Order: sequence, then structure tokens, then C-alpha cells
Amino acid sequence: PNGISTSLPMDVQERFVRQIKGLQRAEIRQPGYAIEYDYVDPRSLDRRLAHREIRGLFLAGQINGTTGYEEAAAQGLIAGANAAAVALEEPFVEVDRATGYVGVMIDDLVSMGVSEPYRMFTSRAEYRLQLRIDNADQRLTPIGIEHGLIGASQRLAFVEKQEALAGGRSALSDVSLTPAEAEARGILVRADGVRRDGMALLAMPETSFEELESLSPMLADVSPDIRELLEIEAQYQVYLDRQANDIARLRMEESRRLPPDLEFGSIAGLSSELQAKLSEVRPETMAQARRIEGMTPAALLLLLAAGEASRRRSATG
Repeated sequence: PNGISTSLPMDVQERFVRQIKGLQRAEIRQPGYAIEYDYVDPRSLDRRLAHREIRGLFLAGQINGTTGYEEAAAQGLIAGANAAAVALEEPFVEVDRATGYVGVMIDDLVSMGVSEPYRMFTSRAEYRLQLRIDNADQRLTPIGIEHGLIGASQRLAFVEKQEALAGGRSALSDVSLTPAEAEARGILVRADGVRRDGMALLAMPETSFEELESLSPMLADVSPDIRELLEIEAQYQVYLDRQANDIARLRMEESRRLPPDLEFGSIAGLSSELQAKLSEVRPETMAQARRIEGMTPAALLLLLAAGEASRRRSATG
């Protein structure tokens, strides 16, 4: 029966099933079960899924404390690419939290560890409006191209699609209507006297691409699949603009890397609890440090100053 699957011992499963009204003499043909496995604390890995202490060892999947399926496959892609990067002496592959769900998952694992099998939920991502299925290729294919993970035919298809999107955006930007002009065409906007371009008009409820075709001859040439992508982009644009500052701050903090040999336990002013957490996680960037539980703005300033001092000592050293 749905909802009572369990990994309890067989005799216990039989007893509680037979306590259900109507199932007093039921026979269980396939008992519920579970798989027990050990795992490596993912905080012992860096964001490339490489073990910090064992050079050349990359870990992916349930051994890192995640569930199977998509979580394991995504880690395998990143760990495999980075293992190849080590062998070929090429740059590492990294995906941040604003670029892909795999970046959210890996950052969560290596920064906070796990207390139960980790599952990737959309609610874990701060920038989930950015991480949409319709723009996945736009977010991730450039990373694949940069690291040689994309074949020639897929790369050509991606470039052609990007050119088509750029052409559609350009055609929409050439459109300009006042509220009165928009209303005359059946497009309802706020009567504030502000001119709106095609993207802003496309964001209006019940406004379709077809309604704007007559405003620019270039719009008629935009293919149906590109039109659909531009309509989605227009509808989310106002929210993405609000989120842009947060993403810019994330990228700035990601660029502020902490020295790998920084002694967190010797940073004056940090609580012993934060010193212990930092020593355990060993964050690589200020962005990763910010997400450690209990981190405060004052502690981040101390950490930033300690990192700069460590770099100066190494430079003069």
C-alpha cells in the first residue's frame, strides 16, 4: 500500500501491515528495503570535488552524502572533468551558485556538509529565476566550450542560436511606444508617459510576439523557438534586474580568494566556534565563507583582513 514502505525488519513490517483494517491476513510478497552506506564528509573536498588531503582523488555521488540519480550524475560530470583537467594540466571547471544548480549543490556540500542524504531542491537556490530550463544552454555551454567539453557541431548550433537571440533582442530594442501608442494597438500599460521598448511591452500580460510584429520588419523574421525564449526572458526581466546586484556581489566575493594555507585558528577576534568551523570547511573564497552557519559581517571583515595580510607576507617572504 502506498505510503507505508519502510526499511524496518520483515517481521515488524508484517506486524504493522496486519494491524491495518482489512489486511489482517495479508501476505507481503516484496518487503520494503533500504540501502545503508558510509560516506565521506564532503567538507573534506574543495569546489572541484577534489579531496583536500589526497592529491588526485576526486569523489562524486552518494559517497559525498547525496542521494543518487541526478545529484550523482551532476557531480560525476564535474569531478570527471576536473580529474581530466589535472591529468592534462588544464584549468579546473567550476560552476557558481548563479550559473547552475550543480554549483548550488557542490557549494552546499563542501561548505555545510550533510546530516542526511542531500537532495537538490530548487528552493536551495537563491537565484532560481536565473536558473531556468529555457536558458540552461546559455548559462552552461560557454563553460563547456571554454574547457573543451563541447563538440564542434553542438558549438556551431549554440553560436547560431545566440546570434538569433541577439538579433531578436536587437529588433525588440528598436521598438518604442508611448503609453497612448501602445493602447491604440491594444496593449495596456500604465499611463505614465514613459516610452517602452519591445522587451518591456512583451512583458505586459497577454501581449504576444505576434502583436509586435508590425512594429518592426525584423521581428517577422524571428523563428518561433526564439520568440518563445524572448517572451520568457521579457516576463522575468524585471525580477532579474532586481537580482543583478546580488549576483554581482556574489561574483565579486567569489573573486576574493582566500590563501589555501590561511590559519583560521590564529585570527584574532574570531570566536572559537567560527575558528573551528572555518578550519573544518576551509573556504576558498569570501562568498563560500559567508555561507558558513554563524558567520557575521564583523567576522567576514576579520577574515578578509587576515587573508590580505597572509598574501602580503607571502609576497615579501
